Amino acid sequence: MSGPVTVHGRKIVARHRSPRSRRAIAGSPPAAAFAAPVGTGGLRPALALPSGPLQWRMAAVVAAGGVVAAAGQAAYTGSLPDFEAGANALHAGLTELTADAGVLEPEPIGEVADLGGRSVRIPLAPVAAAPAVGAPGTVTGADVVADVVKAADLHQAALDAARKAAEEAEAARLAAEAEAARQAEELAKVGASQTAAGGIQMLVGRVSSGFGLRGGASHMGLDIAAPIGTPIHVPLAGTVIASGPASGFGLWVRVQHADGTITTYGHINRSFVSVGQQVAKGEQIAEVGNRGQSTGPHLHIEVTTPGGSKINPKPWLDQQGIGYT
Repeated sequence: MSGPVTVHGRKIVARHRSPRSRRAIAGSPPAAAFAAPVGTGGLRPALALPSGPLQWRMAAVVAAGGVVAAAGQAAYTGSLPDFEAGANALHAGLTELTADAGVLEPEPIGEVADLGGRSVRIPLAPVAAAPAVGAPGTVTGADVVADVVKAADLHQAALDAARKAAEEAEAARLAAEAEAARQAEELAKVGASQTAAGGIQMLVGRVSSGFGLRGGASHMGLDIAAPIGTPIHVPLAGTVIASGPASGFGLWVRVQHADGTITTYGHINRSFVSVGQQVAKGEQIAEVGNRGQSTGPHLHIEVTTPGGSKINPKPWLDQQGIGYT
């Protein structure tokens, strides 16, 4: 058996009744009264809900809803004549304006709406005519052709500018190479000449780092800065004992002289001799480079005594009368 039902905050408890009591409830009508129509605005219900059993109260609510629906239908039907009158007035005004302008009124067009059994025509908005050919703002085939020709001219101008820039860059590169070759030729002439002491000008440069400790490590040679391609001339005659790649130096050349002294030329750009080749005093054996562990173009020269000790190259070069600045 289900529990009690709550309606409007009150608990309704079902109880068994005798057949006599059921017939008595069914035969008793609910007490409800409705007001008569008020004016032309519709019906205003005046419903008095009985306080009797649940069946009577439900019947009263249904009756009240029917009254409200009838009042709404009456109000909607009464507004249709006003809407139709407004639409007819609008159409009459448009007809009058057309007649004043001296233009024949066209056949009325538009959507027809069915409002409460009455047909009302709703005019459509006029559609603007397409502009005539040649009118301001129109685009013709000649305009399209002119735009295409203009775009082609701009593209050709850009290509011409790029080609000219490339030609100028190439001319500058060739001029730089020619100048470098000219300077190298002059340096070669100077390097092959003898110094005042009768020695050979090994190369023309500037001492950038001396022999000894450098940055916490031993620097076992003399660094002479010079442009890449500067000729290097051997200071004394001798035999080539090494020519090619070398760890740290990139490329090197080593020459052993008559007394057993060995001179080493590191970081070179190119070597012009091979192992076993006999070279004469003042002969070009290589050119300055920037290969290997190098921070700039220079020659690293080392001097190793016949006993195998590396010595400071500067005093040795000076004693031989060899130029390097």
